[in-house]
Amino acid sequence: MEKEREHEFHRSLGPWSTSAIIAGSMIGTGIFLFVYEVALHLPNRTAILAAWIVGALIASCGALSLAELAAAYPQTGGVYVFLRRAYGPFVSFLYSWAKVLIMRAGTLGIMAVAFSTWCFDFLNLDPEALPWAAKGVAIVVVLAITAINIVGLRSGSTVQNVLTAVKILCLVGIIIVGAAFVGGLLESHPVTIKPAEHYKGHFILLFGAALIAIMWTFGGWDESPFVAEEVRNPERNLPLSILGGLWTVALLFLLVNAAYLAILSPSEMAGSAGVAAPVAVERAVGSGARKILSIALMISAFGAANGYALTGGRIAYATGREQALFRWFARTDSRTKTPARSLVVQGALTIAAILIFEDPFTLLLYTGLAYWVFAGLTAAAVMVLRLRDPQRERPFRVWGYPVIPILFVAASLGMAVSVIFSSTRNALITVGILVAGAAAYSIQTIAFGKRP
Repeated sequence: MEKEREHEFHRSLGPWSTSAIIAGSMIGTGIFLFVYEVALHLPNRTAILAAWIVGALIASCGALSLAELAAAYPQTGGVYVFLRRAYGPFVSFLYSWAKVLIMRAGTLGIMAVAFSTWCFDFLNLDPEALPWAAKGVAIVVVLAITAINIVGLRSGSTVQNVLTAVKILCLVGIIIVGAAFVGGLLESHPVTIKPAEHYKGHFILLFGAALIAIMWTFGGWDESPFVAEEVRNPERNLPLSILGGLWTVALLFLLVNAAYLAILSPSEMAGSAGVAAPVAVERAVGSGARKILSIALMISAFGAANGYALTGGRIAYATGREQALFRWFARTDSRTKTPARSLVVQGALTIAAILIFEDPFTLLLYTGLAYWVFAGLTAAAVMVLRLRDPQRERPFRVWGYPVIPILFVAASLGMAVSVIFSSTRNALITVGILVAGAAAYSIQTIAFGKRP
């Protein structure tokens, strides 16, 4: 069966293209939008940078665990495949249920709306004054990335490679501006920003709350396994893409935050309300820099949305191979060899989210609990599968086993608890979504028996 599946996709992704999926997905909107949330919770530069280092270490534990699974089971579908092998069809079905119907549509919606917001900023327009026009721009973005990825993987990956390179250059540019400002090569320009007071409370609780924003910003390091059957030499290139992509971006994120803090005080960062990057660049370079950065941010959002669309279309496809309710998705276009059906439905769900929700960013709160539960289960799958499938060849083995997977499971549990306490209502909605998925699985079992 696996031999037959190898011919359903073209193995056209090399190590750079595969790493670009990771880097392009990670460098999205978080590093520009959510740095103020971290500063609101943490009072000084040392604590802020320490939180980003801790976030990188947590993500590294998850990435090392994922790298072993990806090298051992290089099949399209990524996390779905690992959960299916470790825990059976019910858990993997629930994962796809939440991922396809909610999480991926929400993430794509956020990226598209972010593009629209920065487009309006570039045009000196207020998106709140023209809400339907702003939604229209976001919908056009979704339609464009869906079309790009239906045309073919080479088209989608080429766009991803170019946009990832541009986004990395943008981050490097901010780092250079920060270094030049510290070195006295740039003069300070007046900017309008009202410093904000930091939240009060126990430091450990505030640190944990700051990590919620940081870990969302680091999200994306698990994307390349979703296109495993389109990767050349996946046993080698998937671990390289996961670890190389994450660590490259983690270093950039740390240096970018250092640049922000070199130009702005922690209180100013806390009061930036999502525009820390434009404000910092404007102070160091001048008012004209805001226009340039708005273009850079649009590129960043579009590139991240393209990466998530490329991999997201493969999730429903992989599920359809083994789950009867998703069977319609388990087809590739005869000409382009892309999962066109799942890409179209993914785009439609994203557009619906943009139209229905006034603020699509709230979708992340609805699904945050599910994300961390499944992330923890994925890391635990390394240990489960070593016991259940000991004869499987593992070209890459997680370093420090079993400590590293256990650390990530513990971190995931902590993040899940943080989400519950931070937004109990949204956590309950997530539970409701999973209960509905369990009911759907029961219906599938009754209708189709134990057949996949």
